[in-house]
Amino acid sequence: MHQLLGVNAGPLTEQMIDAAITQGLVESDQLDWKKHLPSERDFKTSDIVKDIAAFANSGGGVLIFGVKETQKAASGRVDAGDLNESYERTIQAVSYSSISPPVLGVRSHKIPVAGDERLAAIVVPASVDGPHLIFDANKQSFSAPLRVSSDTQWMNERLLEASYRARFEAARRGREQLEALYMDMAGSLEPRKNAVLVGAARPVSQGAPPRRRDRPEIGALAAQAQNDAWYWLLQDDYQPLTDVAGHNALPGLRGWVLPPRDPASWRGARAAIFDDGAVGLAWEAGSHRYGATGDNLPANHVPADAVEGFIAALLALIRTVAEDAPAGDVELLVGVEWRPSDYTPLGDERLFFEPHYDFMGGGSSSTPLGGRYRPVHRVVDPQQEESVFIHTVVDVATDCLNQAGIRHLGRLTTELPPRR
Repeated sequence: MHQLLGVNAGPLTEQMIDAAITQGLVESDQLDWKKHLPSERDFKTSDIVKDIAAFANSGGGVLIFGVKETQKAASGRVDAGDLNESYERTIQAVSYSSISPPVLGVRSHKIPVAGDERLAAIVVPASVDGPHLIFDANKQSFSAPLRVSSDTQWMNERLLEASYRARFEAARRGREQLEALYMDMAGSLEPRKNAVLVGAARPVSQGAPPRRRDRPEIGALAAQAQNDAWYWLLQDDYQPLTDVAGHNALPGLRGWVLPPRDPASWRGARAAIFDDGAVGLAWEAGSHRYGATGDNLPANHVPADAVEGFIAALLALIRTVAEDAPAGDVELLVGVEWRPSDYTPLGDERLFFEPHYDFMGGGSSSTPLGGRYRPVHRVVDPQQEESVFIHTVVDVATDCLNQAGIRHLGRLTTELPPRR
């Protein structure tokens, strides 16, 4: 829509719709004019479901409601109907349950208007999970719709085969890029001296083109993510974003690197924010102070509290960057790297996790891990409401600690207090 009108990226506005009508903007493979929203009750059986799947199979697109069209060209305004919160949830639920595989990241928007003729939009992201199929109850079969110019057609066998190949190839390349970023972040600290918590994340599909940010923007994103992690951790700042110099970011390859605030600290950290929406985070997790006396742990001992703080910071950074430049679902990889050298003292070769310290009990026990820590892999939707997204944060932290033999979280909770 923005490209067709020649305007900068930003929210859809009534003025843009009126300009499209004045110009007689024609439907395309990424734009569809619709008069009215179907009733919420009928949405599941409407043709809009087919349109969502078709856009997802064709690189994404937007449906605008409240616009009449004449021979595919926008020609006037009508009232689109009411897009309320319940309807928005229905759109997301149907996009997930009535299309196979689900189309994730579908967003609906109520476009502000000055008069009585309401406008609404459904934005469908590009998807690497195609072909997306819908079930035809009359034919009792699945079909894959495809947006071709201003029309919706159906994929034949050759197109289906090509779409499946593209899906598997995109998944392979994406995983390789994610693993490379993970290894880069691990190498940014020294896992031969201390165990290092490592996280990497990248958008599953590249919708909007990469956007170069300046240093103040990076500093603002880091500060916002630090504040969100602090809130999720119940006003506790034991987390890696406290330990990076967000406002002293250094330019990197297609992104920025946030260096340690204090390179000599036992809590050294690095973060990275890239133009394409990818992020990375690393935090020295061995040798942290622990327990009532505050003694430093051995280099191969990682506190459970540090794991939770790291997950909160990583997911906060992912969510903040996604809010700044929405890019749909994000794939993440998070783990612990400990690569003892030939000079590591005998008995310190294995990785240990210290449970949450019990100040009343006066001590704790170490949980040995038999082999190398296996990184946790997840796909998350960072554009969920905070009250929903916090469940994802808790789930990822639980996966990470369960692998270390620790059952319960000690810091993160889904029951967040009111924001101050």
